[in-house]
Amino acid sequence: MKIYKNTGWLVILFFSVNNLVAQDTIKVMHYNLLYYGKNVYECTSATNNIDNKNEYLKTIIQHVKPDIFLVNELDGESSYPVSDDAAYLLENVLNVDGITYYRKTDFPEIYLANTIFYNANKLVLKSSIPIRFTYGFEKTFNVYKFYYNSDDLETTNDTAYIYCLVAHLKAGSYPENETQRTYETSLIMDYFESLGEQGNYLVLGDFNVYTPTESAFQNLIDPDNSLYTFYDPADQIGEWSSNYNYRYYHTQSTHTTGDCFSTGGMDDRFDFILASDYIMNGTNHFEYIVDSYKSIGQDGSNYNGSLNTTSNSAVPNSVALALYNMSDHLPVYLELEIDQNRGEPLKIIDSEVENVKVFYNNPANDYINLKLDLGFRKDVRIEIFSIQGVKLYSKQFSNNIKLIEEQISVSGFPDGISVLYISDQNGLIYSSKIVIQN
Repeated sequence: MKIYKNTGWLVILFFSVNNLVAQDTIKVMHYNLLYYGKNVYECTSATNNIDNKNEYLKTIIQHVKPDIFLVNELDGESSYPVSDDAAYLLENVLNVDGITYYRKTDFPEIYLANTIFYNANKLVLKSSIPIRFTYGFEKTFNVYKFYYNSDDLETTNDTAYIYCLVAHLKAGSYPENETQRTYETSLIMDYFESLGEQGNYLVLGDFNVYTPTESAFQNLIDPDNSLYTFYDPADQIGEWSSNYNYRYYHTQSTHTTGDCFSTGGMDDRFDFILASDYIMNGTNHFEYIVDSYKSIGQDGSNYNGSLNTTSNSAVPNSVALALYNMSDHLPVYLELEIDQNRGEPLKIIDSEVENVKVFYNNPANDYINLKLDLGFRKDVRIEIFSIQGVKLYSKQFSNNIKLIEEQISVSGFPDGISVLYISDQNGLIYSSKIVIQN
């Protein structure tokens, strides 16, 4: 904890994490949300109500507590009944009951979106890249590059990067469906090969594959360029469809009957998290924790039947019931170990005495997104200086502004440490270091 004092009238508290450890864990969960926010086919406001889904999903999230939460089938075109479905989920499922650290990511407007929500105390979003294509109709897969919020950023300007590519492959068992899936995974592999180097890569999604010998899956696990091979952390590659031996890894369907839900019972493994060699072997900070992969709620007890909601040995029955009501898929999950110490939370709330609240991304790439709740002050000045004392930014705000939201470009700032100062008519009210990483 750092304490700054100014002639006895100001105390600014920087909240730090109490449990700094030599290693940290990242919990990753992928989930097909089943037409979240959509009114289509049999999935209506009666059979797939978004507010009911929020309650089910909240129960699941609070049980799992993921740091990276990736989803398929979220309304991506602001259709009725909610104008911003990602924000609605964030505000009603994730950042609730005292939790404030989740953030959503952006995605292009699309009929059904793939996107990510993440724990901003542990991860910083470096970039997001849509992979857009047309195969009968427009689709988008989404790549998100994060880095770990380590405590040595200020001195090393280095941290662990991880790429998460979330996709929803074409459904169906007809030859033309398989052909499309093959094309889609070829685009995925083209993207990773375009990076020109191996790294911490995850591919996650509803793949809709019935057999590992399908070309779409082979593109991922046995590519032409073996440097970009993806592995099944569960080590359960086999003829999993309608096979009792793979019952602990089946993710679809949670129902045998039902209006909005696909039926047929738990007998298919459609949902996956695949990991690169770097992650499987812990080459660069991130490492898969052995035996952490699971299909949440799958206790293997109801092969080819509905999800067990009354005597589930994998999760509490309340969570099993929420899974049953939420979607016809089960989430898939794994854990990653990070060999770095976690830094201070990226969301900073300071100065109880002066009622100053300051929120911003730290480190900063491209922009500092600054949000200030400074009370009703007549004049406020925001300044940023390099560590050598060169003024990089200065702006005055007047007219008793209470809430300030400012996006500050850092494209001309030097990499490394800069210092943010906020002053009012009485002098300094806030100061903090910001790491700039262009």
